[in-house]
Amino acid sequence: MGIDASLSSTGVCIAKSNSEIIEIIETSVIQTKKDDFKNEDLRIFYICKELAKKMIDNKVNRVVIEEQFMARNSKTVLSLRKMLGAIMYLVYEMGLELDYLYPTTVRKLLLNNGKAKKEEVAKYIRGNIIDIGEYSDKAGKKKTSDIYDATAIAVAYDKKIKNEGE
Repeated sequence: MGIDASLSSTGVCIAKSNSEIIEIIETSVIQTKKDDFKNEDLRIFYICKELAKKMIDNKVNRVVIEEQFMARNSKTVLSLRKMLGAIMYLVYEMGLELDYLYPTTVRKLLLNNGKAKKEEVAKYIRGNIIDIGEYSDKAGKKKTSDIYDATAIAVAYDKKIKNEGE
């Protein structure tokens, strides 16, 4: 399971891999709005409950999360780190494996270019793995960037493991 963690729109990709191919089982997004929750902790708790359902329903055995770079907004950094901590607890509580990939590592694994743009990564995923629809980073129902990011994380991790096995 690849996860692009975010309080407002967490991208999820559930994939199954064998020695030759990676099969995408599900791509989805868990969207939340600040006003729908009493506090940030309950919002994170809700996201983790939704992730747990997906992990159980799909018999997930490994979770790969995008490791976050430190942003300039310290409140955002603290919120994301709190969320990553909650996901980490969930994963280990369920007895699953957990790994992290930096965005630059994902881009290097997929495109051999750590400085590639998100749109280029999405184009690679769309052309080679699964067509989730037009890449969009705009808020709303047609936003696909979080799903593409989660899928890229899952696919890049699969490539990393296969490369290490060679």
